[in-house]
Amino acid sequence: MLSTRHEIFLEVATWLSFTKASEVLFISQPAISKHIKALESQYKTTLFERKGNAIQLTTGGQLLLNRIRE
Repeated sequence: MLSTRHEIFLEVATWLSFTKASEVLFISQPAISKHIKALESQYKTTLFERKGNAIQLTTGGQLLLNRIRE
């Protein structure tokens, strides 16, 4: 069973969008960002690389995504 933070990470990683994940989960975009920052702090790594309005998974983010999907 996934934690709420991991479910949020999964949605952001699936859509590669904080905004789209917030719409799907009915959670504000700032709340999504806080949950992702908490996971990054927990794992001591950056999960997403932010480039302007676009994001992509880092190596650590891809590893976490693969682990969740298992």
